[in-house]
Amino acid sequence: MNPAPSGLFRLQAGAWGALGILCAGLLGHAILFDEEVPFVRAAGGPAWIMAALPQTADLIAVDPAAPPAYVFRKQFQAGAKGGEAHLRGRALRHALVHLNGESVPLVARGNGWKQGFEADLRGRLREGTNNLRVSVSNPAGPALVQLEVDTPGGRVVTDSSWQVVAGPGAPGYAEVATDVALHPESRQLPTPLEGAPRQAALLFLIFAGTAGLAWRRPGWTRRIRDAHWPVLTLAAITLFWLALFGLKFWRIPLGIGFDAPGHLAYIDFLLEFRALPTAAYGFSTYHPPLFYAMTAALVEFFGVTADTVAGRIVYHAIPFASGLANVWLTAWVARQLWPQEGLRPSLAIATAGLLPMNLYMSAYVSNEPLLAAWVSAALALGTSVLLAQRVRLRVLASLAGVLGAALLTKFTALAVAPGIAFFVALRDGWGEGRGGPGRALARFGGLMLGAGAIAAWFYWRNWTLFGDPLVWNLDVPGAATWWMRPGFHTSAWYLDFGESLSHPLFAGYASFWDGVYSTLWGDGLVAGMARASTRHEFWNHPFQGLTYLLALPVTGVMAAGAIRLWQRSLVDPSLGRRLVLSMHTAVLFGLAFSLLLISLRLPFYAQAKAFYLLCGVLPLALASAEGLGGAARWLGRSPGPWSRALGCAGLGWLTSLAACIVLAHLG
Repeated sequence: MNPAPSGLFRLQAGAWGALGILCAGLLGHAILFDEEVPFVRAAGGPAWIMAALPQTADLIAVDPAAPPAYVFRKQFQAGAKGGEAHLRGRALRHALVHLNGESVPLVARGNGWKQGFEADLRGRLREGTNNLRVSVSNPAGPALVQLEVDTPGGRVVTDSSWQVVAGPGAPGYAEVATDVALHPESRQLPTPLEGAPRQAALLFLIFAGTAGLAWRRPGWTRRIRDAHWPVLTLAAITLFWLALFGLKFWRIPLGIGFDAPGHLAYIDFLLEFRALPTAAYGFSTYHPPLFYAMTAALVEFFGVTADTVAGRIVYHAIPFASGLANVWLTAWVARQLWPQEGLRPSLAIATAGLLPMNLYMSAYVSNEPLLAAWVSAALALGTSVLLAQRVRLRVLASLAGVLGAALLTKFTALAVAPGIAFFVALRDGWGEGRGGPGRALARFGGLMLGAGAIAAWFYWRNWTLFGDPLVWNLDVPGAATWWMRPGFHTSAWYLDFGESLSHPLFAGYASFWDGVYSTLWGDGLVAGMARASTRHEFWNHPFQGLTYLLALPVTGVMAAGAIRLWQRSLVDPSLGRRLVLSMHTAVLFGLAFSLLLISLRLPFYAQAKAFYLLCGVLPLALASAEGLGGAARWLGRSPGPWSRALGCAGLGWLTSLAACIVLAHLG
């Protein structure tokens, strides 16, 4: 089956449209109906109110069998006894209402807390002063309530005039519920420009020098387009990474990093007991075991301990090698996509090698870099298959093995592995001499069965032990549970941006986009520490702060490049290239949507982390190369001094950004 270009475009457009409708439906269901998603909406009613949230970035432990109850109180005046009165409200999550000391039976307006409750207060009001008490408990976050009472004397609604008390504590005034906040220490630190005037001056000199050189010697910039530049770029990036490991990475204490103590405890268990722990054992033991088993095997092979220099080198080896592998795999894919071209492959390699989230995550003991390397390898093998004239069985077997390894490293792989297998299988359904849908389905099944043969046992083990193949540390039956601020979300948290440009550390308190931006372009969550005062000193913080300012235009160009890749996936004359570009853009979109959805389900400020997209670093680097390369081509086609000046300024800006990132991690 070889569809005509117009027919293929209709198929692709229909598929993307269906995907968009599906994602919109999932998002709408999560916001409006899913009782497990604590997203609150005023919906034209009164404000949601809550007690003041604890001023902490730490985990807040809760006994799920006896969560704390918050009592919201309000006195109001009513006219003559016996008039009509009606109460309507919603509570996150469980509410009991008392009026003048008597329990008020509530009638549910639906199947859960999002639909709310109501009550008929006829005959329950007193003439004069009435006392309304609403007791709210929530085992997974703060207690919130939204209430309105219609009485003959007027309307009573929840607002900041209500009082709230927890347990035996003193009452205080309630607050209008908001998930937009500031970390307790964020504003105690200077802004990037306030804290780094000398560093900013140095970067300005780099900018001016590069732009001036490009203006005086335009032939020098044109040589960047030569086909040998990707090799030079890859060599330079590799030397930079090796220098980082030799000077910085191995020296970072093993306990520094995101959930590092939990990761180390997992490895220690394997070394001590020669057995696999269950999800109930520790904070991180719900993860699939491949990263931990590989690290434990290296530790055992070299006979080292964690408290020695050799031990730190061994423990850091896999994350470092995985991060560098992302760079090399990006180079492989970029050269396949843009053969005989120098600019875009070089830009893709530089993006993968200098993207701060790839750098700092590769410095910590974590399973994220290894997962990213497996997914990048799967994308690279998939690209090779889709662009090849003839597919070798060993390449397909390697792809199935890599997908299985990814599934055995982190649950995130479940969001991308089927998609990669799907696009590779389409090669057998489209094109001259191909077998049609049946052959494509068989190829997809073969790839997924091969991956499942490697990883399925772990998910089956979870199912038999806990009744959930994807059990994690909040779902273990009988285990203590916890939450983090804010514990719920509103639309305001998703519709703001800017805090990360002035106070980037813990910027996820302010908005979703600030959280993602501050962890994409720097270690904005300070290696998983709960406070800025405990951050380590292995990074150059003044240069890291300036990176956020310099990276803003590049972020916009990167987003434009992603859109451009998606457009090309619909119109490229080569079927293989269409499938390749569709695969990369679909993986990037799927990961981004998954991050958005998980931030709703787990409403913690630290969930807005860009490195949850680390396994999408390869398509992200391609998007950056497409955006920057497209900008360079557009400027090259526009004669005149203004376009030339803009091109020189852009090159100076990119050079100063690259220098800033290098100095932030190596300086």
